[in-house]
Amino acid sequence: MKQVREYSEKEKSIFKGIMDLLNQGYRLHEMKVADIAAAAGIGKGTVYEYFTTKEEIIRQALSYYVYEEYERFTALISNRQNFRDIITAIIDYTVDMLEARFSSLLFMVLDLGQSDIRHLICDDGDLFTEIRAGMHEHVKHMYAIGRKEKLIGENVTLDDCRLAIYGIISAFTNEVIFMRNKWQGKQLENADSLPELKERAIRLILKALK
Repeated sequence: MKQVREYSEKEKSIFKGIMDLLNQGYRLHEMKVADIAAAAGIGKGTVYEYFTTKEEIIRQALSYYVYEEYERFTALISNRQNFRDIITAIIDYTVDMLEARFSSLLFMVLDLGQSDIRHLICDDGDLFTEIRAGMHEHVKHMYAIGRKEKLIGENVTLDDCRLAIYGIISAFTNEVIFMRNKWQGKQLENADSLPELKERAIRLILKALK
């Protein structure tokens, strides 16, 4: 799957500038185009060669990073042919994303107004539709492997599989977010309960699909 729009290196540096500012504690409404330009290491005038408003920069940055996460996720699981290995890779990816990149993306989404979100979906509707379709294809691939390995019961449909995986991964994500807040300032990998939580999520997925 290709991104709906190709971005130049200058545009990517502008997007990274926003993320750097978010990681420094800035909120989107506090940022000025001059701040973004400085964080990107370019002049303010250069930013306006690519974007007309700060809101456009933010919408395009969010679209770009959502696509990047999808590509990272796809690369992680595409070469695995064992069902449990795929589930484990998804669990590990979730922890890595929450630990390293989630806060910036979450702050960006929370700071967007409803009109901005609607605008984003309208502007990049094809991208989000393709990502959703791509995720469904990933689950379809996993389902075929799970059935072949007899880890998925004969009465379990593809839709059942999708619901079980999405539901348990969502619950796991919420638990990791809670754990992350509790361990603020420390690496999640040092949390004694994380390996147990990972194993429990994997076990629940396998049990739900029997």
